[in-house]
Amino acid sequence: MPYASSLLLLAAVYLAVLASPGPNFFILSQLSLDGRQRDARWTVLGLVTGSVLWVVLSMAGLSALLASHPLVATAVRLLGAAYLVWYGAMLLRSAWPSRGGQQRNGPRSLAATHSAGAAYRVGLMTGLTNPKSAVFWTSAFATLLPAVSPAWFKVLVVLMVLLLSLGWHLGITLVFGLPALRQRYLRLERAINGMAGGALVLLGVQRVVGR
Repeated sequence: MPYASSLLLLAAVYLAVLASPGPNFFILSQLSLDGRQRDARWTVLGLVTGSVLWVVLSMAGLSALLASHPLVATAVRLLGAAYLVWYGAMLLRSAWPSRGGQQRNGPRSLAATHSAGAAYRVGLMTGLTNPKSAVFWTSAFATLLPAVSPAWFKVLVVLMVLLLSLGWHLGITLVFGLPALRQRYLRLERAINGMAGGALVLLGVQRVVGR
């Protein structure tokens, strides 16, 4: 069946995109290693919501809109870059000890503000402004999706994206929440925060200068 093969192809490409390290991975692994599993799970829900919104917008013709309105496309790209640089800078800030020798509390204030809603918003903003998401949903996904498809197929695509996104991101929180990894993380917390923050800043800068 042509629709079955299209769905499998979309699933395979989407899994490849999920598997490549990016902002989602760095943020979830940092939260899980820090023992903030509740925050990580709410962040996952925000990421999944962002993925579902992207796929719905893409099927509604977002790629055509961005192609015909370059200023809108540029605004989306710069918004995503700014968010990544901001989050990465906060992680970098936390990697440096304060004057008293204590670690700064930067990242914790981002997604662990004693509010599930705050963690959810971090996931949602990360999912919506992730450069990989913007590129994938507005280019590769739009190309792979059949030009004409019935409503039931589009519903299946949305469900597929939801389940794959949920399973993958929850898997990250489970793996990096393992006690053995957490013990090692606590000894290298500042270094890991610094590497994750630097990676996010570089991703944001690349998104600004790249096309």
